[in-house]
Amino acid sequence: MKKIIIALSIILITLSCKAQQIVPLETKLDEAPIGTYFKDSNGLLTKYIGTWKGTYENKNYTFIVTKYKDEFRGVFSDRLSIRYLITSNAGVILQDTRSLSDENNLVIAGLYFGENFGYYVLSYSGENAQCGQSGDLFISTSKDNKQMKLYLATSHDIINASKCPKVAEQILPTKSMFLNKQ
Repeated sequence: MKKIIIALSIILITLSCKAQQIVPLETKLDEAPIGTYFKDSNGLLTKYIGTWKGTYENKNYTFIVTKYKDEFRGVFSDRLSIRYLITSNAGVILQDTRSLSDENNLVIAGLYFGENFGYYVLSYSGENAQCGQSGDLFISTSKDNKQMKLYLATSHDIINASKCPKVAEQILPTKSMFLNKQ
């Protein structure tokens, strides 16, 4: 009887396990079954990974781009995240997110590739996101992957005037900026 219980247990465990389906990140599926993993198997995200530095309107920017595995409703995907250091020309730290966890809202989180994989889009929320310090961050690299172009398209969702008498000043550039890979 003991052998039968063990055999049935093994069969039930085997049947309940679902294999993870790995597909390339660039694969388009109308619906991804639970357990699907959109993996960066062709290295599309690799060119962005690293430290990038640049200057814009008297501010020095350092962006640290990393790759992570995200999960949403049982579907997994490789994505980029960006932590950053912003200083004045005098060296005063204006914003530093380098030590924050992936779950922190100040860490810029990857969303998707844009048209023909020409750029990558990330979601940005600053300290004053409720007052408009937020938007979509677009990044792309030069052909030799030594320079990155960055642009923030701000989002001004409905702002509560009693909490935010004016729209918050953006700390990220709202016009195109170029950074060099370190």
